[in-house]
Amino acid sequence: MSQRVLQGMLTIEAFLDEQSQLKIIFSQAEIKALNQQISEELFAILPHISDSSYAIVGGLYQSSEILQPSFRIHTQLRQYANAALKGENNRRNQLIIGANSEGHLPAGLQQNKKVQKTPLFLLPFVIITENDETKNTFENQLMHKGMGSKKLVRQLQDLMGVKIRHVNFMTVLDLAAMMHNHLQMAGFEELWQLLEQAIFNQNPETKVITKQLNEFYLSKKIVFTPFFSYLYWLNSSTAKALTDPQLAYLHYTQVQRQYVATLQEHGLDVRQFVPNSDNYPMSEQHICFATLEQSRIKGNYFHEIIQPLDSTQKINVDKNTHQHLGVLYFQLEDDKGGLEFYYPLNPAGIKQVEHILSQSQS
Repeated sequence: MSQRVLQGMLTIEAFLDEQSQLKIIFSQAEIKALNQQISEELFAILPHISDSSYAIVGGLYQSSEILQPSFRIHTQLRQYANAALKGENNRRNQLIIGANSEGHLPAGLQQNKKVQKTPLFLLPFVIITENDETKNTFENQLMHKGMGSKKLVRQLQDLMGVKIRHVNFMTVLDLAAMMHNHLQMAGFEELWQLLEQAIFNQNPETKVITKQLNEFYLSKKIVFTPFFSYLYWLNSSTAKALTDPQLAYLHYTQVQRQYVATLQEHGLDVRQFVPNSDNYPMSEQHICFATLEQSRIKGNYFHEIIQPLDSTQKINVDKNTHQHLGVLYFQLEDDKGGLEFYYPLNPAGIKQVEHILSQSQS
């Protein structure tokens, strides 16, 4: 019988508001006490689980932290389990990992503080088993049979400090199916295509183009995507064929930001590059990532120079914003035809550009 690592989690849907004092890291004593109830309910669902090894971590994660290439959190948890429970004498043991005295989880299991918090929190665990019936039940019935008990809900509410709507056991494949449905309903089918390839394939190579004309090229864990400036967009043959290029650019920008942020949260290295005659449009037969890397935008903003500004002239600055998208770009002009643009790529980029402009005007 072959050994199999089963990757599961407890999904917790919480009620969140601005006053919530949410706790997402549990001490060794806290996760040990909670695990007594979790183990009891898992034992009732999965046959022969007492013949398996099991490991759980006292931390709550977001979906984007779990659904990453190689399933980073579960893989690390499995590695800790293999190291702690190896040997025939330890096959039936459990490994329970909580935070240390300083409130930190071990290396590889720490949460990403930059990830946007949603009401769905995930408590991961792994089961290492050789039993076929355990594997089949886990893969096919865990979510359907795995509604958490009222007792488990009460324990989680006391521990997390928030009210809980629903608790359920689930596999990573169940979570992936949920995310697929969510992105599909939101109109982000191409985003799921990228994530699916990155998460489930060892060496993914794929390209997607959205309805808003965003382009993404995935190679292993790296995603290249052209960043279209407003002037580049207006002068492109594609935009010229559109009924309203200005409105289309807003749609392009919205999707570009959404895709880039989501892919980064899922652990992918997203590299935006400036399209030019050497690298764009790209060959359908072969994409030279080394060429794209040369035009990569490094940092938190893109500085586009159409005609250099004359520093001796008065510089007019126009901060172009949108009510839903925020800052689009800063447009700088002088009286001699100088024209430059700054495109922030994230909130940090906005602050950096504003600092640059304040320094140049002082």
